[in-house]
Amino acid sequence: MIEAVVVHIVQGNKILLHYKKRGHGAGKWNGLGGKIENGENPEECAKREAKEEMHADITNLKKIGIIKFYDVNNEDWTVYVFRAELLGEPEESEESIPKWFFLRDIPYENMWEDDKYWLPLVINNINFSAEFWFEGENMKKFKIEAWK
Repeated sequence: MIEAVVVHIVQGNKILLHYKKRGHGAGKWNGLGGKIENGENPEECAKREAKEEMHADITNLKKIGIIKFYDVNNEDWTVYVFRAELLGEPEESEESIPKWFFLRDIPYENMWEDDKYWLPLVINNINFSAEFWFEGENMKKFKIEAWK
């Protein structure tokens, strides 16, 4: 099981998304994040990924969810989902292009299929756990449990 993080920065009526240039999720908009490295906890990974992907720091990091993905391109993932606030201005990196979107204009059609089911929970600051079953990059079924 691969362990990773995804961090969403929601400020006011906007969300900061990243267009992935390479690697897992290339060609899609997503939160920032990536695989947890050896000896690293999810919070440390989230902060490192913010630096690598947008050359900025994050603060007020809050774990809001956990998602298990099964059979995404023949791999299983556990992803820790965070909300955070941004310190500084995001910059483009070798990995991604950051862009602010109004919450009403989130480009779900250019994101992972599952995002439309759990991202609204993150935006509304609702804790959750979820499981998604895929075949390659096609979602087959899901289960979400949310709580305050």
